[in-house]
Amino acid sequence: MQFDNGVDVEMPTLAAFVKRLRLRRGWTQREFAQHAHLGIGTVQKLEQGDKVSVGDRALSALADAVCDNEHEREHLRALGGRPGFALGEAASAADMSALLDQLTSIPAAWVVNWGVAAANDQYRRLMPGIAEAPSIAHWLFGDPRSRLVFPDWQTEAAYMVGILRHYYVAAPALGATENTSVTADIVRELSGRHPDFRRFWAAGDVYVRRPDSDRRVWSPATATMTAWRESLIPAASGWLAMCFPTAPAT
Repeated sequence: MQFDNGVDVEMPTLAAFVKRLRLRRGWTQREFAQHAHLGIGTVQKLEQGDKVSVGDRALSALADAVCDNEHEREHLRALGGRPGFALGEAASAADMSALLDQLTSIPAAWVVNWGVAAANDQYRRLMPGIAEAPSIAHWLFGDPRSRLVFPDWQTEAAYMVGILRHYYVAAPALGATENTSVTADIVRELSGRHPDFRRFWAAGDVYVRRPDSDRRVWSPATATMTAWRESLIPAASGWLAMCFPTAPAT
């Protein structure tokens, strides 16, 4: 995909993903076909982007051969048209806001289409500016406070981009046209604006969810480092994000 500023960004495809994982192993196409117990012609058609009917058994064989973790396996299935997760059910936004008002002891927010639709005061203080940003990804790459708040910003950014990469593929396979549009818009906009986003996107890493729910957060107001475990619970048309304190951060 090419943007108005002339920047080219590769969109996720089954062909590109399979080829990247094969090359990571250092295999020829024939070696790959042998490890995956597939015909060499099938592998060649997959990597050329030809329309190939890939069933559950073939996807499992591909995943067993080249995927290193559950994130890559799920992403491969999504690219093959068989995503393994379901989106949240619609419910009342007013109920979610009321719930957040009752959560006074921990930071909590309601995340819809990658943006913070509502948040309590604790969450706003923990990550200043995130509730006002168009999306969490916009805040992470466009608000300098995110780099101050997250001492492990590089890791946080890699996770965010990897998750966006997966949802870019998985959401349309589930028929989630609204989420698909929002995800594509975020990828398109941030790719055109932020070299760091393009760098992480070009790395090709994929995450179905954060592999580590713990994160360190620096508070400029109190000059203290704290550690939090984030829990995401499907709620309404999005996710309820709740942060629980863990051991003191170092």
